[in-house]
Amino acid sequence: MLGYVVAWVVYLASALAMLWVYQRGIARLLPENIRPVLAVLMLCVLLTPWPIDQETWLPAPAIIATMFNVLSGFGIAALKSLSAILLVSTIACFIAWLKTRKSY
Repeated sequence: MLGYVVAWVVYLASALAMLWVYQRGIARLLPENIRPVLAVLMLCVLLTPWPIDQETWLPAPAIIATMFNVLSGFGIAALKSLSAILLVSTIACFIAWLKTRKSY
């Protein structure tokens, strides 16, 4: 269990490092109105949880669960974990777009 917690800490630190790299380097090249939407989309893809197996609910990043399910040949399980990413990212991007939209 300690290894599981350490793996999550390392994964969260690397996700935050990727966000920092995005904010400092890549975001400056993009138009101002889509910068927060892309940041939210990146964080949704990286941080959406999904259970590892059906007996216990130990969450793993859904993108990693999707990759493992695709490589293992479990197509339906891969679509289930991918649908969680798509749902979370759709809702979050819509909210980010509403917040950055200018009202006239």
